[in-house]
Amino acid sequence: MGDVLTALAPPALLCASGLYAACSSWWRRRHPAPPPYSQSAARLAELDLLAVAEAIVRESWAELDELYRAAPAPDPRAGSRP
Repeated sequence: MGDVLTALAPPALLCASGLYAACSSWWRRRHPAPPPYSQSAARLAELDLLAVAEAIVRESWAELDELYRAAPAPDPRAGSRP
């Protein structure tokens, strides 16, 4: 039985790889890769979002800075209280 399996393994492997190649090429014809200009558009949109996020963080830090400057200084003699 071991000789039969050894003899049938190469043809089975060739049939399986051929079937895989046929299915893969069919899938690629039906679902092509996106064109490169959409990737560059996505990259530009990412840069725009990054600029907006940086502006939001910058404004938040500016508001926090104003709040901390307006708050009275802690009394060093009071010590740390929970």
